[in-house]
Amino acid sequence: MVNANEWLNEKIPKDQRAQAAQLHIYKNCQNGHTTYSNGCNYCNNRNKNPHSGPPNYQFYNTTLEGELDLNDFVNLQYLYLHGTGQGQKQQQMITNLKIDKCNKLIYLQIWNTPASNIKVGEYKQLIADCNRLKSQVEELTSVIRNIKGSNVGDLKLAAKKVEEKNLENQVSVTKSKLNEDYQLWVDLLLDTQQEVLQNDNAFARKQLEKVKKRLSSVLTAEEIQELLGKIVEINELEIQLNNIKIQTGVF
Repeated sequence: MVNANEWLNEKIPKDQRAQAAQLHIYKNCQNGHTTYSNGCNYCNNRNKNPHSGPPNYQFYNTTLEGELDLNDFVNLQYLYLHGTGQGQKQQQMITNLKIDKCNKLIYLQIWNTPASNIKVGEYKQLIADCNRLKSQVEELTSVIRNIKGSNVGDLKLAAKKVEEKNLENQVSVTKSKLNEDYQLWVDLLLDTQQEVLQNDNAFARKQLEKVKKRLSSVLTAEEIQELLGKIVEINELEIQLNNIKIQTGVF
């Protein structure tokens, strides 16, 4: 763990910071290891990240503490600050995030930091949630406007579309902190859960447990269960819609 501002001064000179549009800081390595793995070239810093440089900076194997002053990043649009879990040793220990002058910032994602202690400007602190909620509200408004009448089928369909949009957003956020390999495992998790719900066979259930175990090294049990729960909700709404179609004879 290193002092955040000292680390920043070493990694990105002040005269280059205005060029930055994206800044990603991850505690895990590029292979997704949340703890040191002796055989991993990334854990041992033998493989350098070729994609880290202006305008998009990406840093892995990085654990920071204290104040992180990003006010020189006047053109910064996307900021990602990720730990690997809720435990104290898994968190980024940033306590003060200075982004008051980052007026172009449109996306802020902070994962697994001591959120109750971190201090950021009130406006910037709400950027990520506000953007996501705005999108969801617009989607819901559009769906409601297209409902014809107030029959149960239309309402169930509207609810299903909203849940599908929520799942899409949640998957996007989850994948944003994973490497390509683990992103594919997230897709497999969702597909396997769907297979379990549709066919409920022993092989699919066994496969689901294997996928959950693989993802448990980069996602918390709560994060995994939340994704699975969304699939269940959407599946239940689909069943209800099909039952309504059968009862009403409308297909």
